[in-house]
Amino acid sequence: MATETLEQRVLRLENTVQKVQEQLAQQQPPIKKRGWRWFVGIYADSPDFEEVVALGQEWRNADRPHDHDDEKAA
Repeated sequence: MATETLEQRVLRLENTVQKVQEQLAQQQPPIKKRGWRWFVGIYADSPDFEEVVALGQEWRNADRPHDHDDEKAA
């Protein structure tokens, strides 16, 4: 295990933070968050949308008890 002094560790961390800040400064500005409303209708013209909806419904219903399960318990 390397025996780094506290000053050396802090200097190394400061250099790393400086590099990260420089990289972030060179990036494109982040996309402005618009909330959930921008998403509505984004897949309206997608041919796979109906399949996605059906698969989502199937997944949500997988853990729900079925009507005939209640009749067996009675």
